[in-house]
Amino acid sequence: MKPFLHKIGQALSRLALRIRDNPLWPKWWRLAQEKYVLVRQLVFALNLRMTNYLQPRLEKLARFVSRKPELTVSRRVTQILFYISFYLVVSFAWSFISGLLLDSKAGDARNRPVSVVTSPVQNGDITVIQTALGTVTPRNVVTVRTQVSGILSKLYFREGDLVKAGQLLAQVDPRPFEAALKQAQGTLDKDRALLNNAETDLKRYEVLLKQDSISKQVYSTQKALVQQYKGNVLADEGSVSAAKLQLEFSRITSPINGRIGLRFVDPGNLVQPSDASGLFVIAQLQPTTVLFSVPQEVIPAFRKFLEEPPPPETAPTLTPAANTSSTLSTAPLAERILIPVEAWSSDNKVKLATGFLESIDNEIDITTGTVKLRGIFANENLSLFPNQFVNIRIVLENLKDVLVIPVPAIQRGTPGTFVYRLNNNNTVSVVPVKLGPVDGYQQQVLDGLTAGNIVVVDGTDKLRNGSKVMVGKASNAVNPDSKSGSGDSQKSKRAAQGK
Repeated sequence: MKPFLHKIGQALSRLALRIRDNPLWPKWWRLAQEKYVLVRQLVFALNLRMTNYLQPRLEKLARFVSRKPELTVSRRVTQILFYISFYLVVSFAWSFISGLLLDSKAGDARNRPVSVVTSPVQNGDITVIQTALGTVTPRNVVTVRTQVSGILSKLYFREGDLVKAGQLLAQVDPRPFEAALKQAQGTLDKDRALLNNAETDLKRYEVLLKQDSISKQVYSTQKALVQQYKGNVLADEGSVSAAKLQLEFSRITSPINGRIGLRFVDPGNLVQPSDASGLFVIAQLQPTTVLFSVPQEVIPAFRKFLEEPPPPETAPTLTPAANTSSTLSTAPLAERILIPVEAWSSDNKVKLATGFLESIDNEIDITTGTVKLRGIFANENLSLFPNQFVNIRIVLENLKDVLVIPVPAIQRGTPGTFVYRLNNNNTVSVVPVKLGPVDGYQQQVLDGLTAGNIVVVDGTDKLRNGSKVMVGKASNAVNPDSKSGSGDSQKSKRAAQGK
């Protein structure tokens, strides 16, 4: 590499020497010196003539203004004032000429037609959808606790398993409770034997009393002893039932169907009913519910649901009988109003589940101005997880045969909400409009347009009222089936619903 670089350096040195030794350089240098001297002499001559011409006139002007006849102006000051004035005049002329050129170009641009994409105003259907943020809330959440004190000996589940109601989950050491049951059972058997013996003696005393072989006092004492033994047997039966119940409580079973969470206590620990955390938590997943809030302004949209008769399934009504007395009978209530509710993923790309509105809270939260609603979902594929955040969509109403326009045609500015309407002479007019709900790519128009009008949906950035336009072909930006169009419609939909 070094020899190669050395050769290049030698070649450049030889080239520089050849250029330096070229006989044309001295001729060019002498010519340039001659021209420089001529130009310098010309500049000095012009400067001298300008100074000789302006100095007396400038002195005369200065003496007139200052009222001092002896005032003089030097040649240096005269030259400085001249060059400053010359620079200002040239700058002003340059700015003026440049402005004229730019105005002419801008005028040509304004007169040039703007290429736009249009769409007709037509009748269509609008599905009114209310969106909200919701939280998956299990219908039932149970913290399983032990009802007896003892050593937790065994667990019959794995964390995260799906369990069924009545399934054995854990076992507290049953030996103390088995011993207590045997003790209670023995006491019961003993008192039963005493009761049988006392009843046998009572029967004998009855025969002897009839034969007047014993006194009535002995008979009454024996009868009271039988009643005492019956009370002892009844108390022993209660003790046996309590011991059996304690033994049953040592077997911890699932109270509901659901998914079991992480355990709080490991086998071998002493568990008591007073433990604050419990043993584990079971959350019901099928069905599950979603809690969400909507603004108080949309409550009238749920008027059909709010007018639904309350439970139970049948309500008692008074029916006159034949004897003019009133009797109670049951009549079926009106059918339940079903309002579909959809749960979507946090990015609004995947629909997780479809359910129905179950209930509406009976009061409005005064801090947020919203009311809470609960939707119920079958959750067959377990796509909804407890405490998961989801996007909720509720179909409130289906509007048939209404005026609709594409969402990209809607503009917002000083006139408010408006659109650019295409005129017959290929110009556009600003038309204020009153809008209704949004459904994907389309939005309802309540006032301002009629069916058959044509509005601009693309190319509105350069438009003004009365601008000339040239209608082009539709692009992907105004195609509701394209990805970009669907994205724009979703954004416009969320913005309109947010308002």
